[in-house]
Amino acid sequence: MKIEMIKSNTLTNGIKDISDRYGPSALILRNIETDGQEVIFIAHEKNEDGSSAKLQNKSSILKEIKQTNSPSKASQNDIELVKQAIKSLPNSFNLTDKDYKNEASILTKVRRPGDDSLVNQETIFEKHLHKLLEETPTSNHIKNLVSGYVAKPSSKNELLSQIESGVINNLPNSKDIRLDSQIHVLAGGHGAGKTSIALKIAAQLRNAYSHNVSIVSFGKNVGINKSKLRALSDSLDIPNFYVKDHSELAKLLYLKQNNNIYIIDLEPDSAQEAIPFIRGIYEQAQFHLVTPTDISLPSFWVNCKLDKWDSIILTRLDSPLVPWAAVEALSKFKIPLSIGSNGSEITSGLVKVTTENISHRLTNYINDRVDEITYESSQKESLQTSALH
Repeated sequence: MKIEMIKSNTLTNGIKDISDRYGPSALILRNIETDGQEVIFIAHEKNEDGSSAKLQNKSSILKEIKQTNSPSKASQNDIELVKQAIKSLPNSFNLTDKDYKNEASILTKVRRPGDDSLVNQETIFEKHLHKLLEETPTSNHIKNLVSGYVAKPSSKNELLSQIESGVINNLPNSKDIRLDSQIHVLAGGHGAGKTSIALKIAAQLRNAYSHNVSIVSFGKNVGINKSKLRALSDSLDIPNFYVKDHSELAKLLYLKQNNNIYIIDLEPDSAQEAIPFIRGIYEQAQFHLVTPTDISLPSFWVNCKLDKWDSIILTRLDSPLVPWAAVEALSKFKIPLSIGSNGSEITSGLVKVTTENISHRLTNYINDRVDEITYESSQKESLQTSALH
């Protein structure tokens, strides 16, 4: 089996040229539009003169594909092996980033036994997943990410298993909050749940260690929820301070008492200036981005870019919605998970959040919305769809 690059002015003419030159033995692996031309990568078992091409051991990945005297037929294993080998091809043709952006969808095709027609091998489960993702109000980044974890599933269980494996194996592992740090900074949008998280962390640290734990609210508008925070902190016997400028914050944090821990509840409008200021005072400070699971992603992106966060803390874990924000933070911004809160009540406590948790929530969402169908039904629908084209 050989792998070659064919150029043509249009995709239609390119496919016709491939059919004329190589017949039904050709596998169309990938097509890319560049400089006004269609570049098509193919794998075939014949030379241009029609004679059989002997398999050459140019790749250890391909050497297990055996030739027979029977009519040309590519098994699912053959296809997967060729797909692995083709991953390294673009570099050998010096394609630019622009070429990759213009890359069309992969058209992996094989012959059916006893039939010379070409059948699109995107399984019905992939089609259902793509349709679901298109209808899901989330980012294109996440849509492409989840789709990229899927490779020709022949059942619904295989589809879910591939997605779960992709999330667990490709996203950053969860990270423990370093309890020996004397300063923890919590930042996030208004209503994200920072104050509740700050109180819960302070209460657990005070109960677990012999430290004096205080909450510092920093920002120009810290007085808005002052009465509410005062009532909650008094009920837990946790001191709280309100600081509106950097000089007041510096005086508080420079006390350098070894048994003091400060949980800084940082207003989002002050984060850009306050974060480097706090880091200059105490290099070991930990910075955590607090966000609800149902946050709007565009506003979430702004917060993600403010700093290189030590972790992301999720609130409203009791929401049935998929925490798309967590998937976005893990995959796009590489912010690891740490802890989360199931509710705003102080008594609800904190829990550790892992990529496994996020993966389960995501696969449950897909499981509830992708129809269960048999492998035979998926093949039948694929054939019917191919016939229409």
